[in-house]
Amino acid sequence: MPEPQPTDVDAHKPLPKAVEEWVQKKAKPGGGGNYAREADRVLKAFIDWTPDSIESVGDVSRRTMMQYAEYLHRRADARVADPDDEAGITGRTAQQYYALVRAFFTYCVKWGYREENPGEHKPAMEELPDASLGADSNRQQFWSPQERTAFIRYVDERAHDAITDQGSDAVEEARDRALVYLFAYSGARSAELLRDPNDSRRTGVTWADVDIEAGVIQVLGKSQTVGEEVQLPNQARPALERYRKILDPPTEEWPVFPTRHAPSLYKCARTKLGDRVESLEAELKADNPDAVLRRYEIPPPSITTETVRNIFRRLCDEGKIPVEGKHKYLKPHGARRGAGEALYRAEGSSAAQRALRHEDPSTTSKMYSHIEASEQAEVASDAFEKIDESATTEDDTS
Repeated sequence: MPEPQPTDVDAHKPLPKAVEEWVQKKAKPGGGGNYAREADRVLKAFIDWTPDSIESVGDVSRRTMMQYAEYLHRRADARVADPDDEAGITGRTAQQYYALVRAFFTYCVKWGYREENPGEHKPAMEELPDASLGADSNRQQFWSPQERTAFIRYVDERAHDAITDQGSDAVEEARDRALVYLFAYSGARSAELLRDPNDSRRTGVTWADVDIEAGVIQVLGKSQTVGEEVQLPNQARPALERYRKILDPPTEEWPVFPTRHAPSLYKCARTKLGDRVESLEAELKADNPDAVLRRYEIPPPSITTETVRNIFRRLCDEGKIPVEGKHKYLKPHGARRGAGEALYRAEGSSAAQRALRHEDPSTTSKMYSHIEASEQAEVASDAFEKIDESATTEDDTS
């Protein structure tokens, strides 16, 4: 891409185009560079966060940056409230995100796309959280093998009893079992599998995205890449397959985990069918909204990332699942960390990195540094034991 030349102020420069220019200038030859990759990710997320009315570089005001700083502060507060909330970030990360956006606007001023940098607005920077906020990483949860086994045993028994008694009506129990198995073994993120109310692009996976035989699920990954593949190990496939038979989705575009929330189903039916079906209200009165949506093959919304946390909280409480540490229930993101830890211990860092789809190997290494430290402690112990034995032998013979 030709390098931009300084001009008079051109505030109409499209925001995505300016971001693309800046990221390419920061990239190392050959397309590498962690800074450029992180800048690209953060700036694209910033663009997605901005209101639809913001299209050009000049549309971003000081107030916009104050609102962005407040948004980052809320995410840091979410981390404090729940360390495993995927929307949460540390205060330090919030400051790093803001700094990247501010650096981008410095570039925009330099090349004549703006007269001033809205990120340098002092009141906006004062809205950022302290760097120490939410930084206690020791509070993060990893599902241990014992916790995973206990949770799976409970949902297995619960689903078996329900299916025996209710047959094809045991949708909820079969769904809950499939959810637990999927999170326990896939290493997927909640926002990749379910609907994220804060991101309109993340609507939840459909059955068209799932290939049980091949053992893969196509998702919108954290890198914003459509069609990223999540592993579906053998352990999780039977639960998902049995659940599909009970759910009996009318089309491949049906969500894997559709909501059972009646108001949401009624709203979906009225929104999608209001102009198509003259007798819609009569049909909704005669049948439940799920039946009406199935009749017209209108997919309902998926359950949300918050819903799955509530489901896991309820299941752990009902099943009296023993949970280690200060955590009150087994959280979805703890399952991802636990799956990665199992692979890290069994197959090494590369296997965990592939399963968790970390772009940077250092991310995986940092996440499981406690394992490396533990293994290094064992190596050191063995080494010092041999050295001490050797020294003792020399003393005895002298």
